[in-house]
Amino acid sequence: MSHPPPFKAAILVNSISPIDPNFNAAFKHSITTAKPSAQVSFFDPVEAQTYPRPGDYDLIVLTGGGTADATAKDVPWVLKMREFLRTTVETCPGQKIVGVCWGHEVIHVAFGGALGRLGGFEGGVMPIKLTSAGSKFFSSYLPSTEVFNIHEFHEMEVKAPGKGFRALAVDNQCLVNEANTILSFQGHPEMDAELSKLLLSFNPQYVSGDKVEQEALETRIHSPHDGIAIWKRIVEWAGEA
Repeated sequence: MSHPPPFKAAILVNSISPIDPNFNAAFKHSITTAKPSAQVSFFDPVEAQTYPRPGDYDLIVLTGGGTADATAKDVPWVLKMREFLRTTVETCPGQKIVGVCWGHEVIHVAFGGALGRLGGFEGGVMPIKLTSAGSKFFSSYLPSTEVFNIHEFHEMEVKAPGKGFRALAVDNQCLVNEANTILSFQGHPEMDAELSKLLLSFNPQYVSGDKVEQEALETRIHSPHDGIAIWKRIVEWAGEA
C-alpha cells in the first residue's frame, strides 16, 4: 500500500540576524505541529539568493525581516524577491504562498499595493477583527468567529493591498488573492512569548521609557494567541484547489 507524499514547505528567510535560527525553529515547530509529517526546507534569498522551485513544494512561506525596505528600488535581492512572486504566479499558478509581516508587505508591493508607517510600534498579541469572508475562511479553526489573536511586531503596514486581493481581516491585517493561492498576515503566527521577548531584546528602540506602556506590552506578549490554529488552517488551505 502506497503512502501519500509528505507535505513539503519551503521557508524563504528574509533576514540576516543572530536570531534567525530561533525563527527558523519556530516556523518548523509551527508547521510540523500543524502537520506532523511535514518536511520543512529553508532558503536564503538575501545573501545566497536561493529559491525553491515553484511546484516542488505544497507551500512557500515568506518570513518577516527588517533587513531591507520591501519597497526598495535599488536592493537587488528585494527586486529579485518581487520578481520571483510575479513569475511564480505566471508560471506556476497553483503554487500556494504565505507571507508573514515583511513577507506580507513585499507580496503587496509586488502586486501593486502600497505601504506606510503606522505612526508607532505595534507589539505583543493583538486581537485582529475578521471580515465576514475571514470568519468563513477560519471557521472551525479558531475559538472565535470574530477575531484571531496573533503576535504583532511591526511599524509598517499595508495601506493599499495588491491588485486582486480581498480582506480576511480589517486594516489589511490578513488578505488572500482572488485565485486563492496567496495568503498574507501582518502578524506572526509562528511567534510565541519567548520569541517575541527575544526579538524585542534585539530592537531596544521599541521599549518605551514609560512604565505603564512597558507593563502593557509585557502583558500583551504573554497573552494567549491562535498561532497554531492559524497554521493548521494554512496547511489545510495549502491543499485546497
